[in-house]
Parts: sequence; structure tokens; C-alpha cells
Amino acid sequence: MSTPVTELPLRRVCVWLGEHKIIDHVSEPAAAARFEAAIQRQCTRLRVTSEPAGVEQ
Repeated sequence: MSTPVTELPLRRVCVWLGEHKIIDHVSEPAAAARFEAAIQRQCTRLRVTSEPAGVEQ
């Protein structure tokens, strides 16, 4: 029998305009970190949050 491959937990990166969520991106941790960094460079005035994907905002 083969051992199940442990999956990395997904991350949810959200971009907020005031109280409105305008982007909701879910991906594996490395891709989520790249996405978060890119958004923070491009959208310096918007709030960006990053949490485990199972957490509802």
C-alpha cells in the first residue's frame, strides 16, 4: 500500500476596499505568498489579509 501524500494547507488571500472584499484568492502557501506580495506592491492603499483557507472572513 502507498502512504497518502500530505497536502499543504491552502491559504486565502483577500483584498479589501473598505469593508468590501474585492479579491478572494485561494492557493497553496507559496503561490499565496507571491500573490500577496504582488498585490501589496500594486495596491498600496488596500488592506490585504492572508489566513488559512478554512477560516471564513
